[in-house]
Amino acid sequence: MTNKIKVSVVGATGYTGSELLRLFLHHPSVEIAYLTSRQHEKTPVAKIFPRLAHVKDLYVTNTDYDTLAKESDVVFLCLPHVASQEMIGHFLGKTRVIDMSADFRLDDPAMFAKYYATEHLKPELLNGRFIYGLPELNKDRLVGADAVANPGCNALLVQMMLMPFAGKIDRANVSLFTGTTGGGRSPRDPIDHPALAGNVRSYQVNKHRHTPEIIRTAQITEDQLNFTPTVGPFLRGIFATAFLQVQGDAKPDFSAFEGAPFARVLDKVELNNVISTNYCDISVQEGNNGEVIVQGAIDNLLRGAAGTAVQNMNIMFGLDEMAGLNLATPVWP
Repeated sequence: MTNKIKVSVVGATGYTGSELLRLFLHHPSVEIAYLTSRQHEKTPVAKIFPRLAHVKDLYVTNTDYDTLAKESDVVFLCLPHVASQEMIGHFLGKTRVIDMSADFRLDDPAMFAKYYATEHLKPELLNGRFIYGLPELNKDRLVGADAVANPGCNALLVQMMLMPFAGKIDRANVSLFTGTTGGGRSPRDPIDHPALAGNVRSYQVNKHRHTPEIIRTAQITEDQLNFTPTVGPFLRGIFATAFLQVQGDAKPDFSAFEGAPFARVLDKVELNNVISTNYCDISVQEGNNGEVIVQGAIDNLLRGAAGTAVQNMNIMFGLDEMAGLNLATPVWP
């Protein structure tokens, strides 16, 4: 591909939008078409993000969706849940779309209504119209795709941890710790950073919205999973431990990770080894009484969001999967 891909980001001033911008500024095959936000009209990027004072002639605007569709090769939707459903008609069939919300991750409208407490506005789009954007699971289907649903951050990590045992799990007990940026940029008690200073707090125990993604990939039911997400007093990263009861002497099958540049199977997992990277690190250990202990770590804003989205874009357009993701720049937050 000789011409650069024209990308636009809807909701560019949040954490995920900001990470996408950081990645695009260093991507060799990308040209930024539009960065949009309802709160801004031709506001210099450097004014919103002073750390980008060196970036000239790049603005955040309130450009209409039809213009974005017409003048972009791919549009990233970084919006709250349900908002993407309301506007998706402006983009589908007119440009490629990568949706960062939960709106098109599931294939069951009833499951969406159960976990998101609202009826889906476009249930007809939950029947395979969007490809679920977990590269290690769906890489072949992502090639040439025009609509991709990016996974949830917690869901991505736990799926990667359970995938090697998919179809062979009798029970999974998962304890997960995430940083405060997982709740988004807007203050939101009880997961905003001031409330977590020197504190840890669990939330949505066995009711977390990423549960349907996890059980689908692991090939288990809701009653086979105990999922305890906990937010701690750090900004970036997710670290999880899964205690698995597996069938017989089932061994992990890492074939899905073969040729996957951002999946690493290690002896030991540490959060600091993945911060500001697109890697997902996994370790598998023998537990007591036949249990298996799986640990994993990712950067929630990169591998859990923007990094995987760029990885998906690379695959969609036939680029090097790692393009723009060899990171050596400062992070924010």
